[in-house]
Amino acid sequence: MGKKINGLVLLGMSISLVACGNGSEEANSDQTKVRFAYWGGDFDQERMENIKEAFEAQNDEIEVELVNVPGEEYGQHLLTRFASGDIYDIVQLAENSYYFANQGVLEDLTPWAEEDEDFDLDDFYEVGVEAYTHNDRLYGLPLRLGTVMMFYNKDLLDQHGLDYPDENSTWEEITEMAEEISNPSEGVFGMNPLGGWWASTSQFIRSHGVRMLSEDYTEFQLDSPEGIEAIEKMNYLVNDLNVSPNTSQIPEGVDLWTSGRQGFLIDGPWHILSSRANIEDFEWDMTSAPTMPGVEDTAPTFSNAFHIANGSNNKEAAWEVIKFWTGTEGQEILASEHAETPSRRSIAESDAYLEIGDIGPDNFSSTLNAVEGAYPPEASLMWSEINEEVDNRLSRILNLGEPVEVEMEALRKDIEPILEEQDRLLAE
Repeated sequence: MGKKINGLVLLGMSISLVACGNGSEEANSDQTKVRFAYWGGDFDQERMENIKEAFEAQNDEIEVELVNVPGEEYGQHLLTRFASGDIYDIVQLAENSYYFANQGVLEDLTPWAEEDEDFDLDDFYEVGVEAYTHNDRLYGLPLRLGTVMMFYNKDLLDQHGLDYPDENSTWEEITEMAEEISNPSEGVFGMNPLGGWWASTSQFIRSHGVRMLSEDYTEFQLDSPEGIEAIEKMNYLVNDLNVSPNTSQIPEGVDLWTSGRQGFLIDGPWHILSSRANIEDFEWDMTSAPTMPGVEDTAPTFSNAFHIANGSNNKEAAWEVIKFWTGTEGQEILASEHAETPSRRSIAESDAYLEIGDIGPDNFSSTLNAVEGAYPPEASLMWSEINEEVDNRLSRILNLGEPVEVEMEALRKDIEPILEEQDRLLAE
């Protein structure tokens, strides 16, 4: 099963023993300090500091201490903190929310949301709430939502006399256009690399009518005949048609998208901000990711949400912080970036988010349609372990040219013990 799984299990046992740790202490007799752990880059840090400033201007009895932890260290950092009892009051989590909830270290926010007359859960997009609801209990609230979108280089399409894609574009149509655009000998590709992270893989296979896991997360389904066909198609796009580059075809330090060498970019909405900041030499726009005819699932939603530690001594103050961060004022600060979608409909559908002036892209409002049609991630208890194995086998197929059926057979052997361990943990 691997050292990583065993390590998490052992540390999880330690977490359970200290789930009711000390939490944070009072800053002074008049002010409560709430320690708030999160990860993120420059944009995220600026946003969090701006929301903090707005919150503290209205709440002089609560001090928020923001702790930015590097993303690559974040999960292990939290595990260590929970195990030691030196916990944060609020923690940001994403797809691993279920794991931490199952360890009993997160506060059930259901009664807080139901009993607070000033809080309206119905204003949130349902898919955002669903992603942080485990066993019918709410554990986290997201500030923002994202889903896989399709960005496109208008200049490259114009050069080849191709129409711009829209929310009804299929994979076949995008593939045909990508073939027209691609010129690998000159370092130009029709689309971005495939696979590489869970949302890219999920978008591709689900838009082809295939799930990685069964709906109850107990059965591995990616190696079904339909799943193997989808992976064969992914391999065909990379290693036969050469419309999507493998890792060896991307020059070190070169961003194919912002340098104008890529027709389509099927990826997350953070490219809105980076495209505005870094693209100068061509026109671009965006729309929903492609799918196959008759398939409703277009792309997964991904986000992060704020959770209260079960062992916090400052739960009431922490709830006020989360409520503000995900409330109207916090989300309007996010909306002013005109990038990732606020998790509240009332803000996402308002001018605060949609009125972008001339900063582009023209089809910015397509973010709303994409979120409306998005599905929550298949975030099982062993989420990280499963996706690590899938990414490893897909990389061998796409980047090393290993046979699909051989790697998929090996993947089944990788996944089965992980699911068995998941069953054991859930039965405890």
